[in-house]
Parts: sequence; C-alpha cells; structure tokens
Amino acid sequence: MRAIPFALALALTACATTPGGTTTAPPFSTTTDATAVARPANYPIAVDLPAGTYRLDARHASVLFRIQHEHMHWFTARFDTKDATLVFNPQDPSQSHLTASVDATTINTGVPGQTDRAFDRNVGRVLGSEAQPQITFTSTAIQRTGQYTARITGDLSMNGQAHPVTLETTFDGGAIDPLRGANQVLGFSAHGVIDRSQWGITQWSSVTGNDVQIVIEAELVKAS
Repeated sequence: MRAIPFALALALTACATTPGGTTTAPPFSTTTDATAVARPANYPIAVDLPAGTYRLDARHASVLFRIQHEHMHWFTARFDTKDATLVFNPQDPSQSHLTASVDATTINTGVPGQTDRAFDRNVGRVLGSEAQPQITFTSTAIQRTGQYTARITGDLSMNGQAHPVTLETTFDGGAIDPLRGANQVLGFSAHGVIDRSQWGITQWSSVTGNDVQIVIEAELVKAS
C-alpha cells in the first residue's frame, strides 16, 4: 500500500493553455482545487509502511529552482548538496514531520564558460549564501489531499529570514531495496512557488521575475 508525503525545502514551470479548452493555471502553480480539499477522505488513514526515521538518499534526489528571465524562458538551476529527514507516522501520515536543507553555496546553473564557476557563486550570494549558507525547511503541518498526495506547509529559512511555504507533494511508491541495506525506501515528488522578495532577495529584478518555482524529486531510506 502506498503512503504520504515528503517535500523539501526548497520546488516549477510556465503558463499553459489547453488546446481547445479553457485557460488553466500554470503547471506547479500554488492554485489548488478547493473542492478536492473539502471532500471527506475516502482513503484509509493508516498506511502499510514501516514507521521510523527516513533519511534522504542524495544520489537519488534533485532539488531544482526556476525563475523567469525577461518574461521569456524559465532559467533552471539545481543545488548539488541537499539533505532531509522524515519522521514517518504510518498510523496517521499527517502527523509525520519533515526537515530539509540545501547548501546555497553549491548552486549549479550549468552555464558554460564560467571561470571557477563564478556565476554560480554570484547566484548563491544573491540567495544570501554568505550570511546563511544553509537554506532550511521545517514542516509545521501536513494535510492529506488524497490517498497519495499531501500539502506540506513549513517554514523556509533563507537569507536570514523565515517565512511559510507550501509544497504540493505526491507519494510515488515504496520498495525494499537490497542494494541499500535491504531497507524500506520511499519516493516522493514535490513542487511549490515562492516570491523571493519576501526573503529580501531583490537583486537582478530588472531582468528576472519574483516568482521562484521549486521542484523536488527524492528517495528516502529508512534509517531507524
């Protein structure tokens, strides 16, 4: 049986119109279906997965962020160093707790021709890496929105400030992996959008937007 939620810290895409249909919200936007949230749960509360602490397998994880450049394409970069811990409660996954972090000094833009990755370091400085290298997320509430989905709210600390953020999260599956100590592994996808100006990050505003999209793909391995 499947379970519920993970996210991190820290997740994106542009506007889209369905051909022949009505205008829809941008993919990975924070727009949600209020009626879906209001419906009574028709799925089991408990899930058939082991309780305990799960740690991020950084080899099987990615944390991306995207920002629109001059109202055109969405410039995408990643954090090379990330970590997360999920304390999982299978009797009621909404009572689980997540902490996650990325290292703002390890931004990788993939921009060619950099000397000693100077542009990557500049992007990190814009995010406040000199004052606060670690961008952290600590969950404060997990609201199940479906059998395999949840909305995770938490405090995102960046550039010396902390503000609430919501991540839409999907449980992608679980398995016992003999290559990872025959331990239980859980897979999650998450996305969200933040306004960078809320954290006092306003540099390069003449060429980039304020909305930052976050996309997370992660596998967590049972540690205890």
